[in-house]
Amino acid sequence: MDNVTNAKVSGKFQDFVNSDAIICCSGAATSEAVINELIETAVKNNPALDIAEVKRSVFEREALFPTVIAPGLAMPHARVRDLKNLVVVLATVKNAVRFGGADDGEDVRVVVLVLSPADNPGMHLHVVSALAREFSDLEKINQLADLQSVQEVVDFFGVVPVRLPDYLKVGDLASGIGPVLLGTDSLSFALRKFAESRAEVIPVLDDEGKLQGVLTLKDVLQYNVPADLLEQEDLTSLYDLKPFAEVLDRSAVITVKEVMSGSFEVAGENLPAAKLIKIFSQTPVREVMVVDGDGRLRGEVKLRDFCAKIFWE
Repeated sequence: MDNVTNAKVSGKFQDFVNSDAIICCSGAATSEAVINELIETAVKNNPALDIAEVKRSVFEREALFPTVIAPGLAMPHARVRDLKNLVVVLATVKNAVRFGGADDGEDVRVVVLVLSPADNPGMHLHVVSALAREFSDLEKINQLADLQSVQEVVDFFGVVPVRLPDYLKVGDLASGIGPVLLGTDSLSFALRKFAESRAEVIPVLDDEGKLQGVLTLKDVLQYNVPADLLEQEDLTSLYDLKPFAEVLDRSAVITVKEVMSGSFEVAGENLPAAKLIKIFSQTPVREVMVVDGDGRLRGEVKLRDFCAKIFWE
């Protein structure tokens, strides 16, 4: 059965995760144990799968990037050669299991294994975006994890349909919003934000949350340094870094709006994600700001993260 097609028609998660592909109240104590349980169930339902190859692919990918896509929800996945249709298996666990390291990992109560055809790199991104969007709050994950039977899980997804988008949108790939600034903030405050976050680009918003511009480290570096000076071969006047000392001395009274760049790349959240390919391929842009229909910031897409989703995540 072509589960992906069925899911797109009805929008219901159980149309591509039937009762045979649901593990309820797993007693697994580790992420490795629950992933193995999911893989074994996937192979039982799809005997043509090579269990050794699937385990190798899933655990290699998991070692690179633990796959927590929302609070309490993990989605280990792999791209499988010669696979024709999407294979999805879901497990709830009695006690939360840790995905990632002891210090930087996250506790997970619902785990979804996704095996997608290797020749369709966008397919698993459709599922990731749909699940992440629907289960963006821990309360809904806890509701699902507390169910006591497979039938209750099936019924749950009948009430809470997870819909696959017709095509990937820019908003589906946007990361969460990190540090932001207001145009009226001081440069000294902005420098502290750069230091704390290790960001190289920080969005600048107005009081309504609309995107005004971006402040980059390059903007800060160029501020108070005459452009014609940088075009000269003789840079001895910069040897003592005096222009930067002057900026630091006045940073409490210089506003972000004075320094920020008005030139930046922005994309609407509902545009096809394919637009990002054109932006990153044909321009030097390495980061795109994502806004809603009212111009409010909804996230960002970085070149590296975009490529990671396509090529190795």
